This record gives sequence, structure tokens and C-alpha cells, in this order.
Amino acid sequence: MKQNKKTTVDSRIISQPWYKDFTTFVELRDLRPRTRKAYLYWVGRLWRFYECKSIRRLGERRVLEFLVHLKADCELKDPTVNQALCALRALFRDHLGRPWKCWNDIKFHRVQLLPNIISREEMTTLLNSIREGRFRGLFTVMHHCGLRLSECTHLKPGHIDGKRQVVRVKGKGDKLREVPISEELLERLRRYWKAHRNPEWLFPGVGQGWTPKRCSLAKAMHRSDHPISNSSVQNALKAVVMSLGWEAKGGRRPITCHTLRHCYATYLLEESVSIRLVSQYLGHASLRPTLTYLHLTEVSESKARKVLGRLPGL
Repeated sequence: MKQNKKTTVDSRIISQPWYKDFTTFVELRDLRPRTRKAYLYWVGRLWRFYECKSIRRLGERRVLEFLVHLKADCELKDPTVNQALCALRALFRDHLGRPWKCWNDIKFHRVQLLPNIISREEMTTLLNSIREGRFRGLFTVMHHCGLRLSECTHLKPGHIDGKRQVVRVKGKGDKLREVPISEELLERLRRYWKAHRNPEWLFPGVGQGWTPKRCSLAKAMHRSDHPISNSSVQNALKAVVMSLGWEAKGGRRPITCHTLRHCYATYLLEESVSIRLVSQYLGHASLRPTLTYLHLTEVSESKARKVLGRLPGL
């Protein structure tokens, strides 16, 4: 697997005592693994920029000069520089106790794009175009439950509560939530699992070495000791999107696994499901990210047009 250069840590500083201390500090914080890697990467890049033996010697002015270098010389976009700022703030302010003024003064504009949504007709076409049963089942669950990719690939048979018709999901930060499922989806999942009966995973992976000549797909899935990989799912969706001629061109944004989650939230809000329930089903920590979907509901747009048509003066 290729390593992402953006989060690669400079091997020369791994033995540095201050770096080891900061690594321990970061690992003990409630951060996503990708965020931890990014923090260590940016701290390593600062160290390499000044070629200093110890980060502790750097002052506020030199840290600011490094951020200016990223923005002006490297021409990095504001969200990327903001990521570097967060990493350096975690090191100097939170870890080393440097309450510099710059932590409050520096602000980077973060562009927030609206979620990518496709129509219900397009969603039906997309799901019906998936021929392989395991991928069709996975994408159906992802859309009908509003799951993130990793949440869906790591589902286990025991996570499905048939009596209560809910799916128990482990989300970001290992936070647990329950998402309701329909009777139709429950029956489909039962039939799907009975086809492979893997004791550990609902969507087991078969690996790159699997071929129909050795054994059936169902047997390979039954024997598997690992879930299906995220990359396999992403590649399967890309192939379906390409077969439909829906490539990202002519203003169309790319359709990704997260698009299914965005559509789930939008469709529920269009059916007047409580925004608090939708936020709970999505695993959002607050209502703020869920409120974004209110801008995308066609029902809300239609109601707004009717109200506008009744305003005085027309």
C-alpha cells in the first residue's frame, strides 16, 4: 500500500526525546488516527524547515514565519495551512504550555461545500446497476442506514437486532448509536448472510488471491477472517458510476460512498423526519452539521416557492 506523503513522518526525528513526548501526548488525546498522523507530520515538517535539534527552542515569531512560508511560498490552501496551525497549537500551547497571542489571532477561512446529492430516481438507478450481490447489499445498507464507509464495512452479524429492527453502529471515537432499518432490508440482510454465513463479518473480504477456480465466492467469504476493504468498495462504486456515464464532468461533482449518506439525510428530512432524529442516526455530535442538509431538500425548496408566490405585490 502506498503511503500518503502528506502524513509521512520524517524518520530522522523519531528518536528525538521531545518528539517521543509529543507522540505520547497525541496518542492519549481523543483524536482520530488520521488526525494524529497529520499532527506528527506537520510538527516534523516544522522541525525539518528549521533543522533544529529541539523544537522547544523555537519562539512565536519563528512559528509564524513557518506558517507564512506554507501559505506564501508553498502556496498551500487555507484548509491545509489551518491543519498545520492546529498541529502546532497542539504542540506549543497544549503540550508545552506556550500561551502565545497568535493562537487567537490567526484565522483561516474554511470553504464548506454543500454535500453532493443525487435525485431519488438516480439513486434507484445506481443501486439497481450494481450486479454483484455483496456490493449491492453493502451499498443498500450504507444508503438505507446513512453509514460512513468504515462503519458499514465493519458491521458484524451481531450488530443487527432483528426483534427491535435496529443496527448497532460504532462510529467516530468508538461512539455507539442505533439506526432503524425496515423489515424489507432486514429480510434482505438475513438472506445475504445465509449465503456465506461468516461468523465474524456481515461483509467479509475475500482478498486479491481469490479466484472462482479455487472455490466459490460464498465459500471464500465464509472462510474470510477480515472485512471487505474500503478500497474494494470505493473501486466498485467508481466502476458502476463510470458504466452509467456519470463521471465528474460538466459541473457534476464525483459520486462517492459518502454521497449515499448525504442522500439518506436529505431524503429523511424531505419526509419530515425530525432533524434531531436524523442527527442522531448520522452520529453527529451536534445539530450544526445536520442543518446543512436543510439547504438541499427539494420539499423545503418547493414550500419556500409557494410562500414566495403568496407574498404581497405580485
